[in-house]
Amino acid sequence: MQGAFNFDVLKPCDLPEKVATGFSEVFSKLVGADYVPVLYCGKQTVHGVNHMIICKIKVCHPDASEKLAKVILNQLPKDEISSHWSIVSITEIA
Repeated sequence: MQGAFNFDVLKPCDLPEKVATGFSEVFSKLVGADYVPVLYCGKQTVHGVNHMIICKIKVCHPDASEKLAKVILNQLPKDEISSHWSIVSITEIA
């Protein structure tokens, strides 16, 4: 597609184990686009813990181009073993 960036060089990254679990939990419920983590940026202690992840996004449409987005997930501890995950924000960056 003319004018679109090519993000083929960006490959899926390994997220920390708990973050990977939370990412799967949150994004398995969303429809309409596929989110692939390509960079784990780090964490921020707030009410719980925020995790910043750069993702490739592919909207589920044959003519859609890939985009990049900054995704912030929040992890609230339920107890010592499990967590409650939610999306704080998804911001398109390219």
